[in-house]
Amino acid sequence: MKLTEEDRDRLALHSAFAVHQIARWIALRDDVPKDIRDRLRGHITALEGVMVANGHDWIRDEMEATEAAL
Repeated sequence: MKLTEEDRDRLALHSAFAVHQIARWIALRDDVPKDIRDRLRGHITALEGVMVANGHDWIRDEMEATEAAL
């Protein structure tokens, strides 16, 4: 499958947002090991940085809240 650049960007954005939603759900659970939380927090931080750098700063507060909860 060959995606256009625009479709690839949209796929990446939606994938990043989906990972964030999963991380937010994990942050509410007590049964997730600390090492998984720590690694996921690092990924959310990286995703936030890329999204904000590319003009999607609307998600910053929500992602930062998820990072803190993790």
